[in-house]
Amino acid sequence: MQKIMIPCVILAGGRSSRLGEDKTQVAFGEENLSQWVFTRLSKICEKVYISTKDRKKFTFDAPFLVERSRIYAPIIGMINAFEKLKTQEILFISVDTPFVRGETLRQLVDSDAPITYAQSEDKAHYLISKWHISLLDTLVWARKSKIYTIYQIIQSHQHTSVSASNEECFNINTQEDYARALELLRLGAK
Repeated sequence: MQKIMIPCVILAGGRSSRLGEDKTQVAFGEENLSQWVFTRLSKICEKVYISTKDRKKFTFDAPFLVERSRIYAPIIGMINAFEKLKTQEILFISVDTPFVRGETLRQLVDSDAPITYAQSEDKAHYLISKWHISLLDTLVWARKSKIYTIYQIIQSHQHTSVSASNEECFNINTQEDYARALELLRLGAK
């Protein structure tokens, strides 16, 4: 199957406070989580980048988009990506959602809405999403206004969602989540 041509940015600039350790660096299979997600998404998308505050902590080669802001919020990485990549659309995937499927990413890409996100049976997943550059000014305004929640931005703009499974949207936030993700990986979730 042909690779997705719009850039994919892995958002990896968070604090990982609920996990208690840097989630980008936790062991995942034969690699760390960030390398595993990067390798996996590189098989689906032509161009994959990692947005982070600290390039030095990564031991593998990848294109990094270094965030200069001290603010820990996904919109910082999103603004940074649009400003550096200068592209019309970007897929954003949080580093802590390792199981998102290529089929779901293709559905995001195929949507014409300015914001399209994954929706599982019980929850919206705003960090598995595609955004159009027309939202950059809104993201910048939100940062200046100290409105860091993606939900508020999405609810005030045209958006749509695509269906996704709970498993592929599984998000690693706590040690219990991490243990469950390792179990899903062992059972063959890809």
